[in-house]
Amino acid sequence: MQAVILAGGLGTRLRPITYKIPKHMVKISGKPFLEHLIKMLKRNGIDEIVLCVGYLWEKIADYFGDGNKFGVKIEYSVEKNLLGTGGALKLAEKYIKDDFFVIYGDSYLELDYKKMMHVHKRMKKEGLLAAYNNKSKSFANNNIEIDGRGYVTKYDKEGRNYNAKYVDAGVSVFKKSVLGLIQKNKKVSLEEDIFPKLIKRWQLFAFKSRNMFYDIGTMQRLKIFKEVRE
Repeated sequence: MQAVILAGGLGTRLRPITYKIPKHMVKISGKPFLEHLIKMLKRNGIDEIVLCVGYLWEKIADYFGDGNKFGVKIEYSVEKNLLGTGGALKLAEKYIKDDFFVIYGDSYLELDYKKMMHVHKRMKKEGLLAAYNNKSKSFANNNIEIDGRGYVTKYDKEGRNYNAKYVDAGVSVFKKSVLGLIQKNKKVSLEEDIFPKLIKRWQLFAFKSRNMFYDIGTMQRLKIFKEVRE
């Protein structure tokens, strides 16, 4: 299986740490966060990785190389200008196969990835989104509404929908045809530009996860993940 990891952000909320390294290279238990993520994906049957990188990307490439020493194959798609989550995917199109995972490079979700891929292929929709039932709303605002059949009916990136019961857990699966919705060399957001189009066409299904997910996007969340892993 193949995963595209979005790892091109500036990591401004983790400054001053990220003045010298990309946030994905922040050390957790002596190893970069991205190494923990890649090893977890490898354990779950994902052995082909496309890294969408940008800011200080050479530090990532110097450490991971072609992925051989980690038991995976790594390709690099380098953004010269920030293109957003959708634009980054479009830039990496030549490396992407049909039915691929998309994972935020600062998120970590233990999940049955083989089962998620199986559900995606069985449903025959263009997208499948991992959704966590965040009842406590203690660490993130819920931003997804799901109907009784399992379709995503509303998605609000900023979490302003107080009726939502689920939150985006940072993992999706798409058919490569989704890339046809993204204009080349344009700044495009998956969450704000592409998800609404899929929802309108009933092409975005939910994969409900009971597993807690983590991210290192802020100092507070980085601290929480360190406490879990160290």
